[in-house]
Amino acid sequence: MELHVMDKEGLSALYQKEMTADFPRSELKPLRAMLRLMDMGRYDPLLAVRDGQPVGYALMWLPEDRAGALLEYFAVLRGLRSGGLGTEILDLLAQRYGQLFGEAEAPCSGDPAEDGLRRRRIAFYERNGFRVLDYPCALFGVRFDCLYRGPENDDRRVEAMHRGVYAGYFSPAHMERYIQLPLRAGEAVLPAPAWVEEAFPPSQVTLGVRTAETAAIYFRRTGSGVFRSTLPQKARSVEEAVADFHASQRPGAASFGRTILADGRYVGDVWCYGIDPAGTPGAMVSYCVFEPELWGQGVATQALELFLPEIVRRYALRSVGAFTYSSNLSSVRVLEKNGFTLLEESTQDGVSSRYYQRELPGGSGAHCHTEEKRSAI
Repeated sequence: MELHVMDKEGLSALYQKEMTADFPRSELKPLRAMLRLMDMGRYDPLLAVRDGQPVGYALMWLPEDRAGALLEYFAVLRGLRSGGLGTEILDLLAQRYGQLFGEAEAPCSGDPAEDGLRRRRIAFYERNGFRVLDYPCALFGVRFDCLYRGPENDDRRVEAMHRGVYAGYFSPAHMERYIQLPLRAGEAVLPAPAWVEEAFPPSQVTLGVRTAETAAIYFRRTGSGVFRSTLPQKARSVEEAVADFHASQRPGAASFGRTILADGRYVGDVWCYGIDPAGTPGAMVSYCVFEPELWGQGVATQALELFLPEIVRRYALRSVGAFTYSSNLSSVRVLEKNGFTLLEESTQDGVSSRYYQRELPGGSGAHCHTEEKRSAI
């Protein structure tokens, strides 16, 4: 088995396909924070590979002095678990970094089944050379037991190194509010959002005019990698993409789109297609933010929120629909935050998809959609 360092595209694909399913939302920080840490040289996203095939992953947060590493996220891929792969990966990590810090949700939820799962997870780490330290911590409102694998026996020294991972990234004020490390006896866990990234203030999202140039940029940015697996495209070349754009500008065209701008920078598109004001739905909507560092910031949610009133005014629509793959949890959240309701879930060629619909003011509420309008987000 080998550990391969992923590039940004590899991490982005892993985040969307695996991590959103493997970890609860309360524990999963935005992808943009991981990508920023990569830019700082402070993050190793590792893919465990055996016989040329991925079997697991470990995301390592590095302190400034490179003394050890925080095992921030770790998992064996679904379908390969309980076969000893986790132990092999942890051994490789210990050889690579010398000291490993870890955090596992404390078994204090009050749910016997959930707490049993948490205890088994901690026991797994103990079987693999980790010990539970004498201090817990609370990160963004979630309480964790702290773990360590390495040569240091003094928990105070481990605590200082562990805290240094966060202190080398966040400001003192941020540390005081969100990083309770250690969580002292009797200290209450401070309520907090799942993740507050002070380095990334919310972007101002606006919509712009699509052009032949943006159509070409969009095709180039979404023509491979994770986008191909989550956003099917009809165009097979830049020339076809530009031709489709010009077709959408003709009178009576059945599609219409806008560019998504974050702080004035072009970062994606939002559009509708299959426009038929008399139908239900009156159009299908889709969207894509192609800048990975903006994923999880609500950019697509805001863009769709701005786009819907515009197409209602322009086409007098009574309802809009949207397809998305069931595994695309980010897209699901965008739709649900914009008031869409799940009406149907189906499987085609082994892939599960969901159909959502939103009734607009004056809508009839009827449900009738056609496969000709199908395009997964």
